[in-house]
Amino acid sequence: MAVANRASPIDPKKSLRQEFTAVGLKAKDAFGALPEWWEEAVAHPSGVFEVRGFVAKHFGLEIGPDGRLRQRLLPHACFKTRTGTDVSEIASARAMATAVAKVVASATTTPWSGSLPSAADLRASAVSRGETPWVGLDDLLDACWSNGVPVVYMPSLPVAKPKMDGMVTFCAGRPVILVTKKASAPAWMLFVLAHEMGHVAEGHLEQCEGGAIVDEKVSEEDGDTDEQEKAANAYALQALTGGSKGNIRLNRLMNAASLADAALRFGRTNGIDPGHVILNAVKNTPVNGKGPWALGAAALKHIGEDVPTDEMCREALRRHVDVDALSDDSFEFLERIGLL
Repeated sequence: MAVANRASPIDPKKSLRQEFTAVGLKAKDAFGALPEWWEEAVAHPSGVFEVRGFVAKHFGLEIGPDGRLRQRLLPHACFKTRTGTDVSEIASARAMATAVAKVVASATTTPWSGSLPSAADLRASAVSRGETPWVGLDDLLDACWSNGVPVVYMPSLPVAKPKMDGMVTFCAGRPVILVTKKASAPAWMLFVLAHEMGHVAEGHLEQCEGGAIVDEKVSEEDGDTDEQEKAANAYALQALTGGSKGNIRLNRLMNAASLADAALRFGRTNGIDPGHVILNAVKNTPVNGKGPWALGAAALKHIGEDVPTDEMCREALRRHVDVDALSDDSFEFLERIGLL
């Protein structure tokens, strides 16, 4: 007598892992961002659907007719990519960044002022009230948040494909700036954030829900022919340097401590953040065709940047977001991805 084969029970965790991979996520990191209840929930069919709903909301996805996760169709975005890059490669990163932006924007307490200050006004205000004669990361963060523009720093997006340096999107009635370029020292984030601020200040961002400008790579190089990128770079350089062209060079190679001292002197004299001075000088002083970035990284440790980038951004977000306006799941999610 023939015996019918019984289908093996479906492993819900394996199924979710496959779905995460199919939509461009790193499964291990995606699981790490889920709330504590997820493992108990997937023991039941209804719980699996609940987990999918959480992921769809917080990772910028949707649930298809087959009940599985899939990419959500987002509004038009202006992608600034390098030659040869397919925009689909950064779709997962944009989707999750947009979802996080919506969560943060919905709980931001300061109303959107309708604009960001001009680069000249930002610089004048920061220098007049600050203890230093330059514009630092704290000044840029303050200018954004005080005008109702959240800044989200999330360098560890759980995506398998390439991510962007930064983007600005319009969510919940306000622009939101997201920086995903890893920047352990604040100096690494300065130009990227100032560039994204330039897109907002210059009116480049379409103010429709989910509209976005996505910068795969942000660079000071003058070779970019995109007019919006030129304008955003000009805004950043005006804010950070007063209009300098960013061509600082080292007259000679020196050790990290000496470079830090020289950058501090140069920064005080010219009103430029010493960290920016170091990175700019390293970029423009190649050794065997490459910038001595290890020297620059070592010099940054000598200039007194004691607070890491993630802590500065996290503290700014905490001051301007009403955590009571977040659901328990969203609050835990922002904690797990390092924003709170």
